[in-house]
Amino acid sequence: MELIVDLTSLGKEGRFTALTGWMHTLNGVHGVHVVILFLCCGTFRLPWSFLVWRGKGHPSPAMLALKLLRGLPPEVRQGHRDIHVLADAAFSNKSFIQGIVDLGFQGFIGIPGNRTTTTGVQLKSLPKQGMKIELPDLPGVPIWVCWIWLKTKTGKEQRFVISTAPRSPANIRQTGKRRWKIEAFFKTLKSRFGFGRFGQHSKMGVLRYLCLSLLSYQICHFEHVDGQQEVPSCWPDWGALAKTVRQKLCGWVRLSELRSELTALNDVLNAIFII
Repeated sequence: MELIVDLTSLGKEGRFTALTGWMHTLNGVHGVHVVILFLCCGTFRLPWSFLVWRGKGHPSPAMLALKLLRGLPPEVRQGHRDIHVLADAAFSNKSFIQGIVDLGFQGFIGIPGNRTTTTGVQLKSLPKQGMKIELPDLPGVPIWVCWIWLKTKTGKEQRFVISTAPRSPANIRQTGKRRWKIEAFFKTLKSRFGFGRFGQHSKMGVLRYLCLSLLSYQICHFEHVDGQQEVPSCWPDWGALAKTVRQKLCGWVRLSELRSELTALNDVLNAIFII
């Protein structure tokens, strides 16, 4: 099982006085910033829970992510022998990594290349991949380091990934790359299911809207999994899925509306013919 944590920003313009404490500017985006825990197990994808970042002076996104992980029920944590926690470099602080280790999870986390080991060597200066190191602020916690190269508009960029469990370099790189699943999830959630397009001015209204958006995604995802017999790895057509789900679950509402409209039209036409 893979537990992926990340923060997504919901940009908002205008005044939301009732959302005081929730509206902040982070990474150039002004709005509400949400930390989400995303579960992946086989073909199943499940947005498990989320928390709203309340700004400086309150728990950081990394601490909120750790709180979400600690909130997992024992049935989930004990039902899987290997649980991988995937996160980007924004979650690579001491408390988060130590918290994962204490929970018994295996972490695959991005980390800045300028972090130094206990021997004073920067990660970007390590001679080979898969080396076992220790960080100065995490004494006694063994870590294995690898890196990958990502294509950018200007060339290539080196990204580092650490593992809290002994794994081969190829395994660490491959597992670390799977963190991008949550980026695809965010893109789908925002573009197809309106996540963040709320107009509610109360915190309760915003929470209800976000939950409805997540629920809509989840129902469509289950519909996709149920129909995967032929092409299990294909990327779903979320628009078609949403239409199918709407017809299955709410088709009777539309039929009722059509019957009422048909009755009204018949009444009008009958009245015309009588005249």
